[in-house]
Amino acid sequence: MSQRLALVFVVAISLAACAPVPDPPISYNPDDLRFSGEDALAIEADFVTRFPDRDSGEPNNLRAAAWLAETLGALGFDCTIDIWEFVNFSRVVPLHNAVCVLPGESDQQIVVTAHHDQAPTTTQGADNDGSGVATLVHLSEILASEGTPPYTLVFLFADAEEWGNGGTVRYLETHPDPEKILAAISLDNLGKRWYTGLDMDPRGRFRGYGPVWLQRTAQEAARAAGVEWVPVIRPALFQALEQAAPLAFMDEGTFVAAGMPSFGLTGICDSDFLDECYNTWHDPSDTLETQSALSLGQAGRATEALIRQLFLTDEFPRQPGRYLYFESSAASLRGLPLTLIFLLPISLFLARAFLIDRRSLAEKARAWRSALPHYLSLWLPLTVSVVLLYGLVEVGLLDKFTYYFATTKDPAWTHPRWLAIGIWFLALVGMILLSRRLAARPSAALAPSHPTIRSLAFLAIGLAAIFVLLTNPFSLIFMLPLFSWLLIRGRRWPGYLLDLAFFLLGGLMIYFLIYFFGFAILRIGLYILWYLLMMFAIPMIHPAAAVAIAAILAAGLSLVVRPPARRTPAAGE
Repeated sequence: MSQRLALVFVVAISLAACAPVPDPPISYNPDDLRFSGEDALAIEADFVTRFPDRDSGEPNNLRAAAWLAETLGALGFDCTIDIWEFVNFSRVVPLHNAVCVLPGESDQQIVVTAHHDQAPTTTQGADNDGSGVATLVHLSEILASEGTPPYTLVFLFADAEEWGNGGTVRYLETHPDPEKILAAISLDNLGKRWYTGLDMDPRGRFRGYGPVWLQRTAQEAARAAGVEWVPVIRPALFQALEQAAPLAFMDEGTFVAAGMPSFGLTGICDSDFLDECYNTWHDPSDTLETQSALSLGQAGRATEALIRQLFLTDEFPRQPGRYLYFESSAASLRGLPLTLIFLLPISLFLARAFLIDRRSLAEKARAWRSALPHYLSLWLPLTVSVVLLYGLVEVGLLDKFTYYFATTKDPAWTHPRWLAIGIWFLALVGMILLSRRLAARPSAALAPSHPTIRSLAFLAIGLAAIFVLLTNPFSLIFMLPLFSWLLIRGRRWPGYLLDLAFFLLGGLMIYFLIYFFGFAILRIGLYILWYLLMMFAIPMIHPAAAVAIAAILAAGLSLVVRPPARRTPAAGE
């Protein structure tokens, strides 16, 4: 009861500490807006019909980059083509960024990016991302004709967005002074005729979340322009879940991860046409027939309004992520109050580890030593199995990738490497059997009691949770389902089925959270298991995080797997 009261108290105090977010001042003149959806659609038609099949590594990829550099260069931009290589499907792929700079009165930069590559499962790649490219080209026509802007304007036509934001990663890696970038906006999927609004995606590439002030500025700049599609800030629940698993699917992710104010602008599909939007995404049917001058006009005017307002903005705070913004009250929760909420699950697991009985700390430590072989016999094989995945990549049984594993709707998603999976699984089982046998070596020590096993398991979970807190506190959300493990009691048959149900409940709820809020839009079903395996293999999941995940899984398994039986020494042993 006291724990529940403490939970309610901390949450109440934290929510009461929400700080108001002031409305951003809007000082640009809406009458200056000149963006035309019809002109943008004409540019898009020219681009996607002139350069179909421009996915990374294809001949039209370089031709598209060269055409963009030539087109903007004629308008007064200083354009260069950056050529480099990376590895995808174990093959070296040539890549090309077109970087176009309009010098300003200040050398500090505002970057707007769209990717000129397309998914290899498409032909024209009209909406993704011919629409973003056309928007940038039309904006370059407008802004270059107005003389020197207050800030230097960079239009980045990035390559390899479909392969893990490779172009924007390269841009920041080769930038002479990234600190001069004040803000960055990514444009992607803006032109479909089924769109009815604009969404702002602030997810970082593995870390970070775009600041509220920039999203609020985009909203108020659009309202001042009379744009019907005012960009939408995502609800607080989605903010929390997206910060828990910050896997960016747009090019803003690279800038956000670097701590720069950024978000991605993309279309919102009409709820009555969700199937049409999905079926024409990363598909040969992503053609000009899906595009609308109205949609491009709304998105383009909102983007132009934001750029013009940023030209008149004096402060560009690089506020860190880890916040929750509540639009209904125009307030945000961050800092210590938010940290207190994050500490709750850690405190509960550690309290369970130390308060499961009334023995002294020294007695607990001796008991943990007796349970340690049982725990290590599960944790070590899981950890070594991750190293085995790295080895399978190196010997060619699994493909090698510099960044992400494939693109959505790629056949690689639905054709697992069964030989590699079989080798990995059999090796994992073999390592577990061997380690369990070693853990059962003759000893005078008694087998640990289940309360001792539980105490050590929750200590391991608590320590892993501290690691999560230090790396990405929002990821603790994925540990909340593990509270069901607190109900495991080490029952004998048939009560063991209840313990097993509590164990599976925690795991399935984590699977649901990861799938629904990270991959449901991709409609890949159970193939998420194959994708997650590859995330460990390449490794999209950092090795330290993989070790922590193995520690948590081993803790859960130790609760439902009986300790290895002590062997009776044979004669002569």
